[in-house]
Amino acid sequence: MLEYILSVAVLTACILIALQSYTVAKDSPPGPKGLPFFGIIFEVNITKLHDKLYEWTQQYGDVFQFQMLGKKFLCISSVDVLRETFLQEPCATVSANRSPTFTGKYLLKDYSDVAFASPSSLWEKRRKFVHRLLHTYGEGKASLENQIVQNLIPFKEKIRQTSAKDVNPFEIVDEFILSSIEMLIIGRSFGKEGPMQPLLKLELDLVNRISNPGTDGVLSVFPFLRFLPLTLSSIYHDAKSVHQKLLDILEMLSENDCEKTGIYHYMKETLNEKDENGNIWFNDKNIYAVLFNITAGAYLTTRGTLLSAIHILAKRPELQRSLQKEVDKVIGRNENPRLSDRKKCPLLEAVVMETLRYISHVPVLILHATSQSTTIGGYTVTKDTVIIPNVWTMHHSDKYWDEPFSFKPERFLDEDGQLLPATHPVRKRFAAFGLGKRSCIGEVFAKSRIFLFLSSLMQMATISEPAENDLLDFDPRKMAPGIVLQPQEYKVRFLLR
Repeated sequence: MLEYILSVAVLTACILIALQSYTVAKDSPPGPKGLPFFGIIFEVNITKLHDKLYEWTQQYGDVFQFQMLGKKFLCISSVDVLRETFLQEPCATVSANRSPTFTGKYLLKDYSDVAFASPSSLWEKRRKFVHRLLHTYGEGKASLENQIVQNLIPFKEKIRQTSAKDVNPFEIVDEFILSSIEMLIIGRSFGKEGPMQPLLKLELDLVNRISNPGTDGVLSVFPFLRFLPLTLSSIYHDAKSVHQKLLDILEMLSENDCEKTGIYHYMKETLNEKDENGNIWFNDKNIYAVLFNITAGAYLTTRGTLLSAIHILAKRPELQRSLQKEVDKVIGRNENPRLSDRKKCPLLEAVVMETLRYISHVPVLILHATSQSTTIGGYTVTKDTVIIPNVWTMHHSDKYWDEPFSFKPERFLDEDGQLLPATHPVRKRFAAFGLGKRSCIGEVFAKSRIFLFLSSLMQMATISEPAENDLLDFDPRKMAPGIVLQPQEYKVRFLLR
C-alpha cells in the first residue's frame, strides 16, 4: 500500500514538473533557483522558514522571489516596500488576497473566517462584524476592563504563594490569558479546572503547529496527507475534534450557566440574519471559523509576549526599577491599573513595543497573494504570487535598528522619555501586527491585556533569576516554531516588593 502511495506521489510530481513553466520575465526579482516544482523545499527547515529568509535577504536583497512546490513566492524584507505594497493603491487592493492554504480550506471550513479568507463582500461584512465585537467586548467596554482587573486577583495570589520560589511562569500566564478569553467569549471564567481552559490550551497548541506557514505550505499542495497515519494528520484531526468539543461546551454553557453575555452569544443572535439583498451572511460555519481566529489571536500573541517579557526583565533588574518607579507614580502601589493609564506610562509602552519587535512572534505574518499582475519594489509580479511580509528580517535588520538583536526599549522614546509618535520614522518601521487592509484587528485587545498584566506585576513584585539554575539571556532565535513563535520554558522567582 505504501509503495502504491509513493508511486502515485512521484507520478504526480513528475506531471507537475512537466507542466511547470520555466519562463522568467527579465524584470523579475532575483532569488534562489531551487529545483523544478520542488523549488527550495529541500534547502529550508519548513517549521522555521523565517531563518532562511533572513539569510537570503543578505544575499538577494530586500525583495526576492523563489518557488516551492509549484508556487511562486515574493519575499519583502523592506519596511518601505511593505508600506508601499500594503498601503498605497492600486497595490494595496491587489495584494490584499490570501494565498490558498490548508488551514483556511480544511480547518476553517472553506475560508469561513476572517484571517485566512480573501476579500469579498461577505468577508468585508464579517470583518467589520468581528471588529465591532472586539471593540464592544474589548477595550471599548468598561465592564470587561473591570472583569480583567478582577481576573488579576487570582494571578496576584499565585505570585504571593510562590514568592521567592523558583517557579515556571507558564501556568500563571496561561491561566490569566485563558480566563480573559473565556470572559470575552462567554461572559465569565470557569478557571483552569473548568470545562473550557484545558480544551482551549490544547486546541491552540495544535492550531499553532498546523498553521505554521511552512507546514501549511506542504499540506496545501498535498492535502491527501491528512488521510495518512502521519503526525501532521493527527494534529489536524485532533484540532478539529477539540474545537467541536469546545463549541458543544459553549452551547451548553450559553443555555445553562451564563447570565452574562459574550461574543458567542452575540454571534448566535446574528445567525441567519439577512443583508440588504435578503441573503444570509453569517452562519454556523462562520461561528466555527471565527472562534478559531479570535481564540488563537488572543492567546498565542499575548502568551508569547508576556512570557518573553518576564524572561527579559528577569535579566534586567535596572529596567524593572525604572518600570516600578513609573507605575508607582502613575498608578500607585494599591490602585488597580486601568487602560486609561497606558498613555501616562511611556516606558512600559516602550517595553511592550520593543518586546514585540525583538521577538517578532509572527515572523512572516499571514501570507498574502496578488489578485492580478502588479509592480512591487520596481519588479513585475505575476498574478497569484504568494507575498511573504518578512517582518522577522525587518525587525532584525541593522539597516533599520541599531544592534537589532539587543533589547533596547529606549528606541521608542524621545529625549524627554516620552513615547515617539506613530508618525515618527522609528515607529513606522514597526510592523508586528501587519499593515493595511489585512492588519490584525485584535491589536488593541492584545496590547490592553499585556499592559494590565505587566503593570500589575510591576506593582507587586520584582522578577528575579532562579536560585537553583542559571537563566540564560533571552534569544528570540531560539523560540519554539509555529505560526506564532513561543518562548522555551524557563524558571524565575517573583520577589514581593
